[in-house]
Formats: sequence, C-alpha cells, structure tokens
Amino acid sequence: MNKKKYYINDEVVNKFFDLLKRRYEKFPHKYLKHHSFDSATAAWLIDKSKTEAHVLKGLEKEDLKDVAKLFVPMCLHEHWILFYADIDAKKLVWLDPLEHTRVSKLWEKHVIQRLFLEFILPSLGHDLKDWSFDVPNNIPSQKNSVDCALFVMKYADCLTHGNYLPFTQDDMPHFRHRTLLDLYHGSLCLGKGQSY
Repeated sequence: MNKKKYYINDEVVNKFFDLLKRRYEKFPHKYLKHHSFDSATAAWLIDKSKTEAHVLKGLEKEDLKDVAKLFVPMCLHEHWILFYADIDAKKLVWLDPLEHTRVSKLWEKHVIQRLFLEFILPSLGHDLKDWSFDVPNNIPSQKNSVDCALFVMKYADCLTHGNYLPFTQDDMPHFRHRTLLDLYHGSLCLGKGQSY
C-alpha cells in the first residue's frame, strides 16, 4: 500500500474535529460536549516552538465550560495519536492505534500531560490528586501503515458518544470513504444516509 497516497494531513484531521463540534452544537442531547485543540498543538510544545501560554492564548474559559472531553489529535513522526482528558472519569488517556509504539514517546507524553496538569485543568478548578494517566491496550488497533489518522478520528467520533470503541481495522475502508463524503458535504453522517 502506498503510504503517501493514503496519508491524511493536519488540515483533514482538524476539519473532521470541527465537524464533530458542529454535530454536538446541532444535537447537544445526543453527544458529549467536547473541545478539540488544533492538531499542531502537541508539535509546537514538543519542539518548543511555542509555550503553553502561547498555545492557550485566545482560549476562553467559557469554551471549556461543562465539557466532558478535551481532545488533542497529534501527528508525531508521521503517525497519528489521540490524547484526551476525560473530565468525568478524571483521567488523561493516550490512544495510539499502533500496538508496538504505545510504550514509547515518553517525552511527548510528558509534554502533553504537563499542558493539562499544570495549565488547563487547574484553570478549570480541578483538583489533580485523583487524576490518572492511561495508555490502554484494549483498543482498536491498526494493522497497516496508513490508517492511523482514520483511527484517531474514529476514536474521537466514538468518544463523543461515550467510552465505547466498536470498530476494527476491517471498518477502515468504509470509514475512509465515509470521511471523504462527510468532509465534502461539510457534515457528519448521522446514520441511514442522513446528515445535518
């Protein structure tokens, strides 16, 4: 499989996360309130091109009021990962679609945890003593070298419903096609051919 041909870039991922937000705004009773950071956020902090204060500049406390989840999609060395904060469960979660890289990237994990533990969560008034950090292994995993961005988008899509990830690598061809159509139409499919 030609990796370059199937690679999904930041623009596509950010647009998909924007569609997730718009879907919540249209149907707040069906989906969890969430906030997504730009996919470049992690890269800026990891390579130290921007500080936490600069990354968070312009973010209003009101933007994060009553959110259930905070998402940071990130591309590290051409591999997509999803980091998120589950506010109700008081946990920070690192979702890596590749099984063999879940234990690596210690510096990157530290940088993103620091953003949340020292900046974002305290600003929202959270007591950090009960928060945990999790890198789960019992998640859908990619079996090729090209679908990591699709997994990250699908993780977030499912997490806006709850905490269940009911898909596998076998679903990725359909999800790739569905994502293309959703981006083209500017809305996420709600099932049975409906969109908003």
